[in-house]
Amino acid sequence: MLVMSQLHIDIARNSSDDFNLFHDKSRWHWLAGNPFEGPISLAFQLGCYIEQQCKLLDMNGESDVHTEQFRFSGYEFSFANCVRPDDEVSLRVKPGKWSSGDGPSILSRRLVLQSNKKPAIIGFKRDGNQMTVALPEKLPPMHMLNALKDREIVAGTDYFLKRKYMIVGNAKNFLASAGVEQSVFIDEFADKVDFPEMYPLGLISSALLERAIFEDIDLISHPMIYSSQKLCIDKKQLAELRSNDPINILIGPDISDDANEFGPESSSKKSVIVECVAYSKEEKPLFIAKVSLIPLNSVIKT
Repeated sequence: MLVMSQLHIDIARNSSDDFNLFHDKSRWHWLAGNPFEGPISLAFQLGCYIEQQCKLLDMNGESDVHTEQFRFSGYEFSFANCVRPDDEVSLRVKPGKWSSGDGPSILSRRLVLQSNKKPAIIGFKRDGNQMTVALPEKLPPMHMLNALKDREIVAGTDYFLKRKYMIVGNAKNFLASAGVEQSVFIDEFADKVDFPEMYPLGLISSALLERAIFEDIDLISHPMIYSSQKLCIDKKQLAELRSNDPINILIGPDISDDANEFGPESSSKKSVIVECVAYSKEEKPLFIAKVSLIPLNSVIKT
């Protein structure tokens, strides 16, 4: 169990460059009608807690299958409630079930993250040897990304490029923000650097915020929050990354049914669905994500 604190939230914000006002202890009230009445935890911070708890099940032999054998790690989250400072966070994970469909088998474990014994995140942890999230179409060539300017739309596409770097110190702080013992992943005395999966995935939030600013969205008058996430990361590529390695995160346009563009119009819609893809050293994606966001006014009770 983890008892969330404002310090945990601040560490998560600082280590992932997430400047969303929902997490800011001094500015959360700038969001008119904010129903949370205070700062709330980061989605990917809670995802890191989930990642570690699932890892512990494997390490302690409590899981029915050892997931280290699989190349890809996937998560599906639906957000039912928020986690605030002083909340007690715990996780329940059900035994895994196999599903094959038209491709290789995937192990799925249903999970519920609880805040004060009430569901906050409901979803699945999925493991297999194929990506659990489909690769979007019409992506720019990976080999050209490192030469492009940061924080701009890639010419000839609708994708916004945000370049980030894998920093060991930030990863250790991100682990600490989720109540995770950092030496399980990173230990200088053992010459071990294993970035947690949620650390590069957690950089999606800052990339989304950067694109919103680029598109002239007012983050104070038109705030949005996650309603769901589908995430998948290549563990083989992740294991090969070291400090200061760049990752190029591509943030796509809004693909919801009533999409115009990822712009100011988004704030008046019911939801925004965005596909995100990151590349590092290989032609294949480091991770693929499909996230849904909803405007704050859609969750305010009137």
